Amino acid sequence: MKFVSWNCKVGFNEKKAEYIKKYNADFYIIQECIEKDYSNINKYFKNYSFFCDNIDSKYGIGLFSDKFEFIILPEHNVNFRYIVPYKIFNNDYEFVLFSIWTKDKDENNKKIDYTEQTWKAINYDGYKKYLSNSIILIGDFNSNNFWEKNYIANKVHSHNNIIEKLHEYNIGSVYHKYNNCINGNEKDPTLLWQMNVNNKFHIDYCFVSENYKIKSVNVGSLIEWKENKLSDHCPLIIEIE
Repeated sequence: MKFVSWNCKVGFNEKKAEYIKKYNADFYIIQECIEKDYSNINKYFKNYSFFCDNIDSKYGIGLFSDKFEFIILPEHNVNFRYIVPYKIFNNDYEFVLFSIWTKDKDENNKKIDYTEQTWKAINYDGYKKYLSNSIILIGDFNSNNFWEKNYIANKVHSHNNIIEKLHEYNIGSVYHKYNNCINGNEKDPTLLWQMNVNNKFHIDYCFVSENYKIKSVNVGSLIEWKENKLSDHCPLIIEIE
């Protein structure tokens, strides 16, 4: 199965959909789109799901596929913004995927660190049965060990805390395993903040249970995505089986 996760930056229009489809993936996890986008791009995708609570903006998170169907699991806790659990299925296969775009506002529209959204979700009793089995968590986590000092200063859970907690469930990052690198030492940035080459960060991830075999992991070329100006994020392209 092939997955593309991409923060499309303020809307998923026809030009962006056509461009991202070149990766020929089974799933496209698209952050920062709006619900009405699908009416403009439905010729590119057979199935889609969108979630947004409209607390701080109209932008939410979309899931698109031509080969699979999906439903949001009934255990979905909307207070963890946005960490959306899905049952993915077709006639031959079924699995659980958490589609992620963490927000820096809580359910009361108060400022919160991005890591706190993820931390609360992976410690939520309603999700433990899914974390304990075969699972994929993929998207824009908005976190990295680069900000470890900030996490400590702000007395919040760190990106490393999240990694360690997921390891308790035998869940790990495909990028780091495939490239044999440590967290915080990524060579491929996924974000070019404000399109500034001096502000490069790796904040998009795919975490999977150990039963999945990693076939390939790629990040879109920073030069390519700087030139096309479609987004300040490069797509994360994962193939697993």
